[in-house]
Amino acid sequence: MTDAAQKVTVRVKDFSVEAYQLTIDDRDLILFTHRQIGEIIGKTKATAQKFLKQHAPDLPEPIKAKIPDRRGQIPLTPPTGAIAYWQKQAELGNREAIALIAALDNKSIEEFEVVKASETSDTPAQETPKAKSELKLIASGIEIASNWMKEAGIDPMAVAHWQLNELQKKVPELHDVITSAQAVIAQNSDSPTGKIASQLAADVSKQVGEKVTAAQINKALHELGFQDWANPGKNRERKLTEIGKQYGVALLTTSADGWQGAQLRWFDSVIPLLCQYFFRSAPRSGSQSARTSA
Repeated sequence: MTDAAQKVTVRVKDFSVEAYQLTIDDRDLILFTHRQIGEIIGKTKATAQKFLKQHAPDLPEPIKAKIPDRRGQIPLTPPTGAIAYWQKQAELGNREAIALIAALDNKSIEEFEVVKASETSDTPAQETPKAKSELKLIASGIEIASNWMKEAGIDPMAVAHWQLNELQKKVPELHDVITSAQAVIAQNSDSPTGKIASQLAADVSKQVGEKVTAAQINKALHELGFQDWANPGKNRERKLTEIGKQYGVALLTTSADGWQGAQLRWFDSVIPLLCQYFFRSAPRSGSQSARTSA
């Protein structure tokens, strides 16, 4: 018996499933980390981990073993737990999970071909940034969601920026490409999606009949719960709250001095709410506040 597992790939028809092989009592066991269980069907380590914790009483206990590139013993999940998670995701409509469960065809995962890491090419499939199947799943999900947004009447440019932002979250390796694409969108648009605080200030000033500054607009957006600090106490970058996402969009931007971050742009639908805010504030601030702001 050995407590050292080695990295392997299990070939389940069209799937190359990352796993570890551990020998116990002359029996070779196939075991998985939470990351391996989630990523094979385009999900995260956290989602697999949450499912396995919730269903721990009904599943075999993890087996602790040493694995390459990790210190100490790591709890590894037996195939029963991995398959239970894949089955649940298949029931929820995950296409990769559906295909994987079909490929398994009620067989034990040990029945499929197992290839040790030392027998694979110098660049194993599990070391690529994203498996092709995962990229297809991500692209499909983003496309479906963007179509819903377009049908709901969301500005096409806002949808395009949302698509690119979501893709960057899922595939950080594409950061430079996505930043470049967003710059092209902005440069070739006659009217950039949404307005910045100073533009809102000009519109609101006309409607409320007094001078409103960009600083006052930002304060109002905070107090209305539409924006918050991205990194409180560290910098002045802001982010949209869940409510704020109904009224604005966060665009990646690069300043003249090379700073990169999110710039919030606001849709016209937020202007009436800002006007209401300043009308309510008028009795408390009075003309003196207006003159001071001016």
